[in-house]
Amino acid sequence: MAESPVGARQVGRRATIVCGALVVSPSSTVFTPQELAHTPVALDYGNGTAYAGLQMLEGAMPREAVITRAAPTSPAERFAGLMRGDFAATVLQEPWITVAEKAGCRLVSTTFFHGTWVATRDVHPEAYAALLRGITKAVHRINADKRRYVSYFKHDWAGHPEVDALTPDDFNLGRIQVKEPTAIPESEARWAWEWMASWGLIDGPFDLNGQIDRKLEGDAHELAAAVRGG
Repeated sequence: MAESPVGARQVGRRATIVCGALVVSPSSTVFTPQELAHTPVALDYGNGTAYAGLQMLEGAMPREAVITRAAPTSPAERFAGLMRGDFAATVLQEPWITVAEKAGCRLVSTTFFHGTWVATRDVHPEAYAALLRGITKAVHRINADKRRYVSYFKHDWAGHPEVDALTPDDFNLGRIQVKEPTAIPESEARWAWEWMASWGLIDGPFDLNGQIDRKLEGDAHELAAAVRGG
């Protein structure tokens, strides 16, 4: 993450592993990501779905063949733009992947990625540990019956007819992945920083302590584990 004006740092991985899908319209002649070489792909710059889009594209073509354009951060707007023909492809996440499939769109590539939580210096380990315990319980409930909980994907987009029309049976449960929250591996944090820097998205060398509050992260996870174990 970039430097925070309020001193926030990363404190752990989120429980949800996000599925990002590179999507083309029903009328598109594109069937593989390679066919998007030298074609503008709409990305919501600065968000995880945009980084996922770059990774899917660079895995299919030379970097110089990757062309992107700015798109709204709202997946609803990106889906609408795709259906209007404003661009050849974009990256969506749930529930908009399911919306796109129901509309006849084609997924030409998918990937999964972690997000991270951030916290300011005001957050106490006890509070963060309580959050971790609650999230962990939720993970176990969701994994025991994913179909029961997919309707929560719709809550943030209530009022959008395409989302309101979805039923739990419409969702591909293989794209719904949650796991117990964990600490952030240093090797992966470093790789992510250096990869982003290679695209010119951030500047400077990786600074572990500047990026991750290891004390808060470690203390909270230790407290959460002690309560679960007791």
